[in-house]
Amino acid sequence: MKKVYYQLKMIQKSPLRVGNGDAEVTDSDLMLDGRGFPFIPGSSIAGVLREQYGKVLSASKKDVDMLFGYIDGEILKDSRLIVSDAVVSEDCTKDDFMISIRDGIGLDEWGITISGHKYDFQVVETKKAYTAILEWSGEEAAYLTEIKNGLDILMQAVSAEGLFLGARTTRGYGSMAVEVRKKEFVFSEEGNGEEVVFPDVIDKWLAFDPFDKDAFAEADLVAAGAGDRKNMTIHLDLTMKGSFSVRVNTARAERLKEDGSIPDSLPLRNQDKNPVIPGTSWAGTFRHHMLDLLRQSGIEPICGKETEALNLLFGKSQEEGKHIRSEIRFKETAITGGAAYSITRNAVERFTQAPRNTALYTNRLWQGGKGELEITVTESKMTKLQRQLLAIALIDMDLGLMTVGGEAGVGRGRCMITRLTVNGQDKTAELKACNSHFLEGKA
Repeated sequence: MKKVYYQLKMIQKSPLRVGNGDAEVTDSDLMLDGRGFPFIPGSSIAGVLREQYGKVLSASKKDVDMLFGYIDGEILKDSRLIVSDAVVSEDCTKDDFMISIRDGIGLDEWGITISGHKYDFQVVETKKAYTAILEWSGEEAAYLTEIKNGLDILMQAVSAEGLFLGARTTRGYGSMAVEVRKKEFVFSEEGNGEEVVFPDVIDKWLAFDPFDKDAFAEADLVAAGAGDRKNMTIHLDLTMKGSFSVRVNTARAERLKEDGSIPDSLPLRNQDKNPVIPGTSWAGTFRHHMLDLLRQSGIEPICGKETEALNLLFGKSQEEGKHIRSEIRFKETAITGGAAYSITRNAVERFTQAPRNTALYTNRLWQGGKGELEITVTESKMTKLQRQLLAIALIDMDLGLMTVGGEAGVGRGRCMITRLTVNGQDKTAELKACNSHFLEGKA
């Protein structure tokens, strides 16, 4: 008989969005514990681990169900793995968290806002660690299949790649770096046809509190294993050319001037006060640019099968009410360097060109800076045409023909790619030579 514990210590690499189902402050409020601190429910962690277990180990549904349990009509099988909530330590204060409100919009095929599809939601950023505990119990035979050849391998992959938790993970939210430690207790073993019990181990286990802050201080650190070879990872080093505008609702922003006034729009910033380009902005930019390329190619009309396949790649189906998970993931980009500046303008009448009354407004923009963008794609879900469209979109981005954020019509949102790697291989030279085949290389 054995008991195995894993401690998952998780650090946020991007804003976390875990909704509680209420809409008191926004359309999707954060889930908070009794202390008022954000946390991640164990059910969310278990769901992500269940999915990854099947992918990383290429496990059958039967094997996944044996470990994580299942419900089939009136048949219920409990999970052999107990997963706790992920919570922050007792010494945290509310000053350790930045809870902010972000806006989202729905766009049609032409990138135009759909009426009634604007919404807002809460996200949290913190540098404090969330800790979750996994507990497994079983006999030696189950240990070999579910732990040694199962969870140990999964935890190595988690240590290498981290986890994505909460909502909108394919758009850069909920990215977690994870440190995994393992501790196990062997209560008995079979020897000479008899079971040998170890009372001293039982006593140690009874005194063991997995939630104590020092419980895993001397536990084994799970080394990072191989990454997911089914994915293609594209990494870009970017330099912003000119200014860009990814705006936040100024009604919620801090006041900037001594007289208490604020601009009508401000750059969206993260916990470190750096302007950011969310994964949602990148996804919308790439999707609509690739759709435009498809339209311009004359291969098919907009309702063709290639367009539908491209929509499915980005997680959108033409079938009303059908929800599809995106097979392409965009991480959030934080911009360092550069500077903010303000522009005050007023609208003019269309025919007289005279200033329109009460139409004076001020935009706060960001000029210059550098950042990084990571795109991960499930290679098996991409056709050759889609791969070529993505490659051309990257070329167009480098040429300043594909822009991100608002006010693209006046030259904002242009960037240059200073370095590009595909699965770790440097493809910058091919990109600069405008060779659309640079995504064909194998790592």
